[in-house]
Amino acid sequence: MTNVVAIENVHKTYHLGDERIRALRGVSLEVERGQFVAIMGASGSGKTTLLHLTGGLDLPDDGSVLVNRYAGDTDDVTIIETHNITTMSDRERTLFRRRRLGIVFQAFNLMPNLTALENVMLPHLIEGRSAADARHRADELIAMVHLEHRTKHRPANLSGGEQQRVAIARSLMNEPVLILADEPTGNLDPTSSMEIWQLLQRLAHETKTTVLMVTHEAAAAARADRVHILKEGRFTGIIESQGPPDEALVTTRYAELAN
Repeated sequence: MTNVVAIENVHKTYHLGDERIRALRGVSLEVERGQFVAIMGASGSGKTTLLHLTGGLDLPDDGSVLVNRYAGDTDDVTIIETHNITTMSDRERTLFRRRRLGIVFQAFNLMPNLTALENVMLPHLIEGRSAADARHRADELIAMVHLEHRTKHRPANLSGGEQQRVAIARSLMNEPVLILADEPTGNLDPTSSMEIWQLLQRLAHETKTTVLMVTHEAAAAARADRVHILKEGRFTGIIESQGPPDEALVTTRYAELAN
C-alpha cells in the first residue's frame, strides 16, 4: 500500500471554560497516493479539526498522524520521507506545511495587491527560488486551471470560482504530497463549485496528487473516490464510489450513516 496519510486512534478535546468538547474520539484514517477522499459531516462533527490535525495546524491529545512522501511511478514507488506530525516542533510543522502540503480554504486567502500570476508564484518566492523558476512553474499551473487569460487580474477583478482556481494553483506550486481542502466551495455558486470539484478530481486521477477534502455537501462528496462519514467525533461508515458521481446515492447513504 502507498498510504500518504496514516491517522491512528486520534483524540482531541477542547476546553471552553468549564465545558469539555470532545471533537475527535479515536479516529483512524488511511489515504492512498492519488486518491480523492472526502470527509463528510454536519457542523460540529469534528471534520475540520481532523483536517487541521492532518496539516499540523493543531496537535492531537492522543494518537498519531503520519504523512508519507513517495518517489517513483504508479507501479514502483518508494517512501522517501515520513513526517510524524505529532512529534514535530512548531517550526517544523510550519515548514512542513509550506513545503509539503497544499491547503485550500473556503476563504480564498489571496493577496489582494498581487495579480493572479503573482499569487501563484508566491510559495516559490518565499522559498527563495528565482523569479524565473517561479514564473515558469506558475505559468504551467495557471494553464492547468484554465486561467491563462486572467493572469494579470487582481483578486477583486476575478469571480469567486476564478479566485479558488488561483488558490488551488498556488497550493500546487511546491509539488505537495497532499492537498487539504476545507469546504473549498462553500462561498461559490453551483457552476463554480462543480468546476472546483472536477478540478480536484482531475488532480487526483491524472497527476496522482492526493486530495483530502472536508465537506457537508453531498454533491461535493460524490466526486470523491471514497467518503468517510463523521458524526460527533467518530467515523460511522464509508461510502465507496460506484462509478460516475451519484449525489443521490451519497445523500441517501449519508442519511443512513449519520443518524
